[in-house]
Amino acid sequence: MVSTNGVLGLIFADGAVEDVRQSSRTCYVHLSSKDKSLLKQVLAVLSSNHSLYRREPRVFSIKGRICYGSEIFYLRIGNKVMFQDLLEKGVKPRKSLTMKLPNIPEGHFSFFLRGYFDGDGCVNVYVPKRRSQPNIQVIFTSGSLEFLKSLMEKLNYFLGISRKKIFKNCRAFRLSYKNNDSLKILAFIYKDLSKAPYLKSKYAVYKDLIEHLDVSR
Repeated sequence: MVSTNGVLGLIFADGAVEDVRQSSRTCYVHLSSKDKSLLKQVLAVLSSNHSLYRREPRVFSIKGRICYGSEIFYLRIGNKVMFQDLLEKGVKPRKSLTMKLPNIPEGHFSFFLRGYFDGDGCVNVYVPKRRSQPNIQVIFTSGSLEFLKSLMEKLNYFLGISRKKIFKNCRAFRLSYKNNDSLKILAFIYKDLSKAPYLKSKYAVYKDLIEHLDVSR
């Protein structure tokens, strides 16, 4: 059975809700991604025949320097029941600074985490000088400090990973893990792979790691 909690994780990271009942008598759920195949997986999980839309790459200027954005695919679902369900789970308009980790059944938390990781997480792999083994870093970001604190507690509960310091940069808070802790998190995220959507490019990084890394280190 495919879990919808992976979709919920994606929505917490890259989704939004919109109440426009005053003008069009409905509510919308929005989800965007640079990866079209990921949104197609979402549609399959939701048994939805909604269309995917494409936004052309944007050209913009930063301090006089011309920059080129990526093409974006997005999904817009008008559904008042889904909107209300997401509100109850903590997905609210302008949620990024105030959202809290929702209650997820224990057997489905890894799917939620996968969705959130695919939206607002990353894995960095680099080889320091004088070392043969790479450093592996998994990072989760959020505008909500409370969300990341709760996420940290969940990872401690499920994986026995020690608590970390959460850092703040100019845009968001960051929770990061390294090496063995990162491998534990990635293995947790990608267990039961077929039971929730996943971003193929990030999974490919993990698959390459476990094929070439001495995980007994």
